[in-house]
Parts: sequence; structure tokens; C-alpha cells
Amino acid sequence: MDSPRILITKTTQLGDVVISLPMAACLKQHFSGCAVFFLTQGRTKDAAARCLDVDAVYEMPQTFDELVALLVGLRLDVFIQANTSRHLAEAAKAARIPMRIGSAFRWYNWPLCSHRVAISRGYRHLNKRLLDLQYLQPLGVAVPAMDRLAALYRFSQQDASVIIARLGLNLTKRRIILHPTLITSRIHQWPLESFQALMDAFDPSLYQWVITGTQADREYIGGLLATHDAVDMVDSVGQLSLDELVTLMQNCHGIVAGSTGPLHLAAALGVNTLGFYQANVAVQKRWAAVGRSVTVLQSNTVCQGDKSGSHCPCVKNITVTQVADVIAAWFEK
Repeated sequence: MDSPRILITKTTQLGDVVISLPMAACLKQHFSGCAVFFLTQGRTKDAAARCLDVDAVYEMPQTFDELVALLVGLRLDVFIQANTSRHLAEAAKAARIPMRIGSAFRWYNWPLCSHRVAISRGYRHLNKRLLDLQYLQPLGVAVPAMDRLAALYRFSQQDASVIIARLGLNLTKRRIILHPTLITSRIHQWPLESFQALMDAFDPSLYQWVITGTQADREYIGGLLATHDAVDMVDSVGQLSLDELVTLMQNCHGIVAGSTGPLHLAAALGVNTLGFYQANVAVQKRWAAVGRSVTVLQSNTVCQGDKSGSHCPCVKNITVTQVADVIAAWFEK
């Protein structure tokens, strides 16, 4: 297979899409003349489109027939089902793609996929990127070592002048993104009071804080977005497209967030990244962000899960001092 046309499908959340992007880089390195396409949801399309190793990104069609037509039109040699989906597997077979790769642990893939890979949740201490990369083994692509993953992320740069002007970013200050919300598991969010105390702990003449989130997050973030004379804070909640968020991240010095899509995205972009994780080793290793400067914080408190109320102590007990020390260290390097 000299110059194959390959489609990676990941139609779930933003973090999952970011986790799958090293697959494109590995394919480009293995097949010098290959074309790598990416199929995802409209809400995550911009992140994949900024990846330099992806030739084109397509939004998931509304109907089965439209999906089959898209796959036929792409003239694919290889279809990689990076998230398990009977719908995707059936469409790939209907499109008569010669090589269709999927999980061996989904019964419907046995008649639908030409190649099946045994990727199981039993590998609970492997980072999810290493698990996704195993889908490339039928193509003869070796899974790289964990310490090589950060170098597999490459993103395009865009002019940031409009975003800088619209948000009022101060280019003379150290700009830190705070992303207080999560897509799932709200009990493992760091409390808003701690985010406020973190901003108060730094010299406002040196630091500018950029609060990010979706419009739906605004009610929860509420008090954090109120005007505070003691800190230099920028409210960007609900004001940025995903493509603009990428550009914002590329023009900030760091991000503080829970285990969520924007955390994985910022880490992949090479931004200084600090992530809050529950006190569960398997969860940390599987979902840890990967980048050139990533710190994972947890407390020594046992995770109580759903029994913990609004905030699990295993994340709530991470101190402002711990976080502040990490941020200060970013600028001591």
C-alpha cells in the first residue's frame, strides 16, 4: 500500500478527538504519500482541522445514506473506527471500503470489519492515546513510546489580532486560562471559590486571567465572572468558536482546568497545562493530558465518587498553594 487514502472516525467529544490526532501523525510518518481524512461531529471539527497531519475534516452526516455517499466519494482504502459504532461499521461496509478496522470486542464488528483489534478496557493503566494507536497495527504501524506522543501533535497558527483586540488581552502580562467546568463528572470540579482565591494570590500587574467555557456554563460560573477590582480578568465564556479557542490558547502562557476537552487541547498545543484529576491511578493514567509541559494534580484524599455531594474531597482538597506553585514554576524555567 504505497499512498493509501485513510479515514479516521472519532465522533464523540472534544477530548476524544484530540486524543486520536497522533494517529494521523503516525500514518503520515509510515506512509509518505498517504492522505489522512478525519470524520467527526460539527462541534469538534475545528480542532481536527487545525492539525497539520490531517488533510481534510468532514462533519458526520445526518443520515445513513449521506454517510455512505460521503465514504464512497472519498475513495478510501482504509477506514478506522476509532470509536466503536455499529452505525459507522455498517456504513463502511456498505461503501465497500477494502480495509475496515474496528474493535474485536464489539460483536457487530465481526461481520462488518475486515480487521479487528483487541483493544479492551482491561488495559486500564495505558493512556487512551496508546490504546487508539493500536488500531494502526493492521497497517504495520508500530505504537510509539509514551514519551514520543507530545511530539506527534502539530497545529497550524492563525492571526490572533482580532481575538486579542476583542477580548482585550494584555500582551505585556502573563496570560493564564482558567476553565472551571467539565463535560462530565461535576463532582470532580475544583470549586469556584478556589479559582477565585487563585486569582487573588497573584500580582494583578503581572497576571491576566482568561475565563473560558460555553454559553451553557455561564450560569454555573456566575460569581467568578463578576467584576473584581483586585484582579485582571477576561470573560470569554460563550464568546469563542472552537477555532478561536485554539488561537486563544496559542497566545496564552498556560491553562488550569479539570480533566476535560480544553485541557487535552491546550496540552497538545504545547501550552503549560495543569489538570485536576480524581484520586484514582487508573483514571489518571488513562486520561492524563499529553504535551510538552503537563502537571497532573491530585490530593491524598480517597475518592468518594458519587457519595461526595457537590464536590468530591479528592479534588476539592487540592490547595490553592499547590496550584500557585505550579504556575509560578512555569515562569521560572
